[in-house]
Amino acid sequence: MATLTYKTLLKQLGSAMLAGDANRVPLLRHVLAKIGEPEQQVPKIHVVGTNGKGSTVAMLRQVLQANGQLVGTFSSPPILDDREQLQINGQMISEDQFVATYEQLLPTVITLLGDADQLSVFEWEFLIAVQWFANEHVDVMIFEAGLGGLLDATNAISVPDVSVFTHIALDHTRILGHTITEIAQNKAGIIKSGTTVVIAAEQMDAAKGTIESVAKTVKVPVINSDPNRIIVEQVTATGYKLAFQFAGQRLTGVTFKLVGVQQLTNLGTVLTVLELLRQKGWQISESALRTGLKSVALPGRFTQLSATSSHAAMILDGAHNPDSIQSLGATLHARWPQKQFTMVLGFLADKNVINMVEQLMPLIKQVIVTTPDQHMRALPAEQLADMLNASGMAPSQTIVAPTAQAVLKQLQQIPNGDTPIIVTGSFYLLRALWEAGLDA
Repeated sequence: MATLTYKTLLKQLGSAMLAGDANRVPLLRHVLAKIGEPEQQVPKIHVVGTNGKGSTVAMLRQVLQANGQLVGTFSSPPILDDREQLQINGQMISEDQFVATYEQLLPTVITLLGDADQLSVFEWEFLIAVQWFANEHVDVMIFEAGLGGLLDATNAISVPDVSVFTHIALDHTRILGHTITEIAQNKAGIIKSGTTVVIAAEQMDAAKGTIESVAKTVKVPVINSDPNRIIVEQVTATGYKLAFQFAGQRLTGVTFKLVGVQQLTNLGTVLTVLELLRQKGWQISESALRTGLKSVALPGRFTQLSATSSHAAMILDGAHNPDSIQSLGATLHARWPQKQFTMVLGFLADKNVINMVEQLMPLIKQVIVTTPDQHMRALPAEQLADMLNASGMAPSQTIVAPTAQAVLKQLQQIPNGDTPIIVTGSFYLLRALWEAGLDA
């Protein structure tokens, strides 16, 4: 019998999302129960929201890792490699470990479901993450919901110590609902008896009220993050110097390298979670906090690239819905007041593209439109250009570059200026550019 390879396994698993409108969480809980609920005895943090989930997970991981914990994280979407979703202390699972853990789980899945194909690739990745974390004896597991909350695979975990709600906004409305209340209700479906809920600051009233209402029904405590907690002492080229209260102490001169107004909100959420863990008996040192926040980095979140012989200075940001585009625009305006930018834009067709472009237009002097690398959902570059022209929003300099390679050729012709080139609209766009040879 031939040895199963990682590439072969990925092809077998495919990319179909099987869940649809069905609640498959009980099925996944059944699988976890049959393998002994390996996540039950380990502290867990469950993170849901529309924007800021990945950044929140990354900050928690870095601080807890610096504090000496072995931290397992399940977070999406991946940028360059699907295995990025499954990490321990920032190191993704190896191909051999992925295959071995799959084979460890396979007999149970076949016994219960009859066929490995009865699970989607995301469901498999979630189960592999849980089993791998248990195999490696992690000290804490952090799970980021993939989509929504109630029906997400990650909701199969047993009661987490903390249930974290990052900023909630309109996105995936066809699946989650067309109002903030509906979306928040779906995400609040993760709240389980015995957890503690932490809600990010700057939350819309409809979202906050919905989460608090569900928490009250389930009879669990709620902690709202303080929007005024963090003070920016200095804006630096690569981030910020910050001051804030933590565990009764005032910390100053804290280096923080995630750029963006929304990242300060995310940091406030992280500090609230860490203080809650301290109340639960965790010893989290000031040194670990400083080291972790200084080291945190996340590809595609205001990633700054210096000028090279191939391109001018650039910023890559995976903002892909109106809320995250608004945050990007606010950050650009704060750092370069009254300036305009050359932008590379590429969107998925099922997003609110017109709204996003309307927000960006005051900041654009020249635009290169392209097609993200997602063949089923991508908005073709030509269609995006037509939309801009039809709406009267197209800048006088609009260039159509359908592929990532075509974008890179255009970038070679743009001299370095007083503002960086901005690339945004989709993580799939960033992935395509990196795979085409743009320095990551």
